[in-house]
Amino acid sequence: MAWSRGMTWENYFETPREFKDLYLKKLGIEQRTPSQQYLDELVRKHQLVFPVENLDITDFHLPVHIDPQSLMKKILLKARGGFCFELNGAFSLLLKALGFDAWLCPCRPLQHAEPCPVPATHCAILIYLNGKARFADVGYGGPVPSGSIEFKEHELQTVKKETFYFRKSGISPDDNTSNPEHSGWYTLIRRSQNTGQDMSLMQMTPIQQYLCDFYGQSLLRSSGDSAYEERQVSVRYTDGFANLQGKTLTVLKSGQRQVSEIDDSDLSLVLKKYFGIIV
Repeated sequence: MAWSRGMTWENYFETPREFKDLYLKKLGIEQRTPSQQYLDELVRKHQLVFPVENLDITDFHLPVHIDPQSLMKKILLKARGGFCFELNGAFSLLLKALGFDAWLCPCRPLQHAEPCPVPATHCAILIYLNGKARFADVGYGGPVPSGSIEFKEHELQTVKKETFYFRKSGISPDDNTSNPEHSGWYTLIRRSQNTGQDMSLMQMTPIQQYLCDFYGQSLLRSSGDSAYEERQVSVRYTDGFANLQGKTLTVLKSGQRQVSEIDDSDLSLVLKKYFGIIV
């Protein structure tokens, strides 16, 4: 008897033969032996090449699929990006194909205006390398590390002049009914180089999950009342970033910040010019 009606779960465990070569060609990186240096190079280049975007949900009204074949068609064969389950899902498959011991892990986004904790509808990647667990995220669309960091509590780690650390927390940072020693959750925190202030980015729990485990969360974020309400597109530059939230475009390059409002009639031009997205 099949576990579910109409769903072929085997598709989530069959990565197309050309997947790795197409991915590396897009990144402009050759295959090498797994190492921390190679991992960090892949993470950094991924954030520069593939924008984090939810356009299929907010603008194009297309279904989102996260099986390997669908990810290849959208991300590798088109000039597109994706949201967390797409980008981190695809990147985890690439890392596995390159010989890394990589797994998806569940996360809870904290950069939101909700008055209560939102569902754990984000994912990141755990990589086990040289006896240590490392954390990477190429699908957040915010100030996450531009490389991998060791999953180690309270240790300040600097990547490209940005400092981060993990802190054990309850199931959500402000829930005093949840004992941090029992919850299994950790908060990823970014410390500002300028002010020294801490910003909680997300929570994560260091458990291994399959890509198919995020099928439901992907549906939750791409359809119905819990889908993205506002257009979000972002990409890193070597000297800054571009971010489009709704109709507000922010571009930071070489220390110069420009903020402007765009018209929907100019969307395709803006996407191509600042994010490399062709629609």
